[in-house]
Amino acid sequence: MNTYLITLSRYNRPVNACGETPGKAKYNTYLEMGDLFDSFAEFLRFVKSIKLIHKFRPCDLFCDVEQFERMKECRNIPFALMGMNVILKSKSRGNIKGTIVGSNDSMNLDICFEGTCHKENCHPHYELIYLDNSGDIVAEF
Repeated sequence: MNTYLITLSRYNRPVNACGETPGKAKYNTYLEMGDLFDSFAEFLRFVKSIKLIHKFRPCDLFCDVEQFERMKECRNIPFALMGMNVILKSKSRGNIKGTIVGSNDSMNLDICFEGTCHKENCHPHYELIYLDNSGDIVAEF
């Protein structure tokens, strides 16, 4: 996966996006911002430029540290760290491994699951197993 910097008109900051190609990176960005646009075609009208930055790393998705620290305090998960491995016990997808890349405005975790290059919204107390660097369980909900 590659990481791209996408500049959108009427959006005050560029967006980091991941994908095998620039087109897939734009589509992944649309999926994350999709509720703002009626269609992918409408989203494409706002794309001013796209620039290759480098190959994908989960740390490319890391968020604002202060927001993450506030979320940890409010959700009572002081042990959580950006970059920490987790396992989601999903009924529909099975157990899937991921990496915490931050938090969002819903005070939930943003997790990048293996085999993907985008973050997903996960409640910190719902069906999650938190692992330390050696793979041992730190907490389980």
